[in-house]
Amino acid sequence: MRHLLAVLMLFAIPTMATAQDQRREAIPTAPVGEEISLTGTITGAESVDYIVSADQSQIISVDLLRESGSAYFNIQPEGEAVALFVGARDGNVADIPAPNDGAYIIRVYQMRATARRGETADYTLTVGIGAPEFADGLTGGPDYWAVTGLSAGGTLNLRSGPATRYDVVGTLRNGDVLENRGCRLSGETRWCSIRATGSGLTGWVAGQYLSETAPPSLPVTDGDGPIGIGIPFDATGRVSCNVPATAAEATCPFGVIRQGPGNAGVWITLPGRVEQQLLFEDGDLVTGSPSADFTVEKPADTYIVTFGPNRFVIPEAVVFGD
Repeated sequence: MRHLLAVLMLFAIPTMATAQDQRREAIPTAPVGEEISLTGTITGAESVDYIVSADQSQIISVDLLRESGSAYFNIQPEGEAVALFVGARDGNVADIPAPNDGAYIIRVYQMRATARRGETADYTLTVGIGAPEFADGLTGGPDYWAVTGLSAGGTLNLRSGPATRYDVVGTLRNGDVLENRGCRLSGETRWCSIRATGSGLTGWVAGQYLSETAPPSLPVTDGDGPIGIGIPFDATGRVSCNVPATAAEATCPFGVIRQGPGNAGVWITLPGRVEQQLLFEDGDLVTGSPSADFTVEKPADTYIVTFGPNRFVIPEAVVFGD
């Protein structure tokens, strides 16, 4: 799925495959606070229902590491059709309070389109049941963290999930400011979901290296600057523009929201307070809103974009960050 579509554009959740070969496996009971990791493989429309028992208000903690393919998981009470967690919408990490005593199904599956192609997904599913007070101490917290406690010149690994078994997706340094998106216990380690301010990198870090800090200073937007979608911009400024492309060169105010290097939504204010949105993924312009035909030239470290009737010169640093 495209990195920013969930934030910047409307999208539809894919349809879960109708299970033609559904297996059931009971998860062995483990002491509260401990985890069990299970490996599995599904092909096509296969699915696996893992059954776990929980008391009311205990925390059902699940995370799914995709070894290959694109498996997802849902959580729902046994005998009920409505899921408490839908992986295709909510991600690969869940910490769900059990609404009642009883059995709960953790269903691992592929989406219908993937299933029709007969693709295979290998995964590791990690499940734990936590006491209610575990969650009480992890929810909330400060709005922002700062990275602290690293050795001189050291870096903190940012991972795709809440454990060292997940891939490293970036690194952080002492003093980096991070948006707090919530923490959880994986085994005995506190892991926190974060978004790095400025770069927009997202992932999980070990909580022992985080300390509460003040919110970062937000970039100043010109009075005629873009509004975007109401989320604070990671950077603002002006880019060279020709509106339309045959007009004299001018400058247009912009704002950018990043989600890691090369993934960004850029809003540019045109005359008449019209905003042009451009969406970049992996360093490439992929679409925009309002939509139009476009071309891109890439001399050195600059994008020269002709989008519909207009032309923009966008430095690479706008998309990738400093």
